[in-house]
Amino acid sequence: LIGKRHIQHVLAEPSAQLSAVVDPTPVGETIAKEAGVRWFPSFADMIAADRPDGIIVATPNPAHVQNGLEAVEAGIPALIEKPIADDIISGEKLIAAAEAKGVPLLTG
Repeated sequence: LIGKRHIQHVLAEPSAQLSAVVDPTPVGETIAKEAGVRWFPSFADMIAADRPDGIIVATPNPAHVQNGLEAVEAGIPALIEKPIADDIISGEKLIAAAEAKGVPLLTG
């Protein structure tokens, strides 16, 4: 649900461009079509085709750390919806990885 809100805000911002929706479900594909952007079933598929300036992670909470780590590994800044992690250890792992690579992370 929050992902749809982020899409609306990005589309409404003249200085921003929504390039894709990443979601492995048919619903995600439909949302991408409605927004007029490309759809990818995985982050790896998107990175193979496109390199955005930043990403918004609005996946279910248990996926936040993994998605954040994918962004960090690719060197792409990320806004990660709260909570950034389900537990302190995982959150610290994500933050340490971002700091080590110099990749900005924000929490929404």
